[in-house]
Amino acid sequence: MRKLLVIDDNMEFKVYPFNTLNGYFSADIIAMHKGKWVFCKHKHRTTWEHPSGWIESGETPLEAAKRELFEETGSIKFDIEPLCDYYIDMELNGFHYKGNGQVYFATIYSFGEIPPYSEMGEIGFFDALPDNLTYPILKDYFSIAEKKLQEKQENQSFNK
Repeated sequence: MRKLLVIDDNMEFKVYPFNTLNGYFSADIIAMHKGKWVFCKHKHRTTWEHPSGWIESGETPLEAAKRELFEETGSIKFDIEPLCDYYIDMELNGFHYKGNGQVYFATIYSFGEIPPYSEMGEIGFFDALPDNLTYPILKDYFSIAEKKLQEKQENQSFNK
């Protein structure tokens, strides 16, 4: 699964199998609700992004993923499972990211309100990846999430 995207000589993004790396700084979530992809819009941006955020001191990547999913979408009932790891060393939206992150896949069953302290102002539901993404590298995770979703659907059909 190791996929390398080199933007230029000084910037790179690699995707690895889940739990391959260590020292994670970020937890990212690719989420679905009723067959639609879930994205959020920051209060100060006009682009869509996947729920994600920094892993706080003493927190595991999974705990951070669950917290961020709630904080950025208001999700209150969901299943969440591993998807992949990544290494990033690049500038995105004026900030330089360097380090390892973990990505999770979530199926959301119900939502509450987005907390008032959230950076996100709204959530949206999409049949496909939106064109106006805050972080275009999401496309690498999205293809992995699509494969996982297809496998889940095939397993459900097989088990019926």
